[in-house]
Amino acid sequence: MPYCENCGKEIKITSKFCGRCGSPVNIDAQPAVDSSPEHVVAAPQPAPTQANSEPVLGVLVLRKQKSLGRYDTFSGVLTGQRIIFAQMTGDMIKTAVKQAREEAKSEGKGFFGQWADQLKASASFAQRYYSMEPSTVLSETQGNFAVQNGYVNEVKLKLKDTGNQNNLREFEIEFKSSSGKYKFRMDENNDYVKVLKQVYGDRVKTPRGYFSKGGLRFSIG
Repeated sequence: MPYCENCGKEIKITSKFCGRCGSPVNIDAQPAVDSSPEHVVAAPQPAPTQANSEPVLGVLVLRKQKSLGRYDTFSGVLTGQRIIFAQMTGDMIKTAVKQAREEAKSEGKGFFGQWADQLKASASFAQRYYSMEPSTVLSETQGNFAVQNGYVNEVKLKLKDTGNQNNLREFEIEFKSSSGKYKFRMDENNDYVKVLKQVYGDRVKTPRGYFSKGGLRFSIG
């Protein structure tokens, strides 16, 4: 609504003279008021982080036995779609052992402390697969391969003696699938059993009478 320039009275836009002071009204001199809502430019939103479409549910440290007590080390990378068998090559093992040895030295550990840390290197090295895309894991080395979860008919676990003087045991694990059978050794680890059952359900066959509770493992019979 315009106002009289002389006395300030509010006047109609069609009026030619002010009803209070009689001054002529100059409509063109009135400032135009934009009744349309102000256009507010929104602050740019950060690009959403691309979620991993195939999250890693668990990583098994596996050993494939060879002759004369030797073995190849694999990581069983479990997702909701498949298991990827990722081989740890000699160069990878050397890198992991070297890193573990240097870290142990920097912490002031002696020979036995360094040796123990080197033995743990392969297990800790495998943890990096949790933050990697499964497709990247599969293509990391030529020896890597995958089996779709739907093609796995049975995952059979057997307890085996390690031959260690501490009477330690380990699992022999066999994946039976439509594409073949794959047999490895792995530590007797309750977390491994849990993630296998999470992925494969009743297809996981544990030793007869074997069960675990509160981190303790029992075998009856």
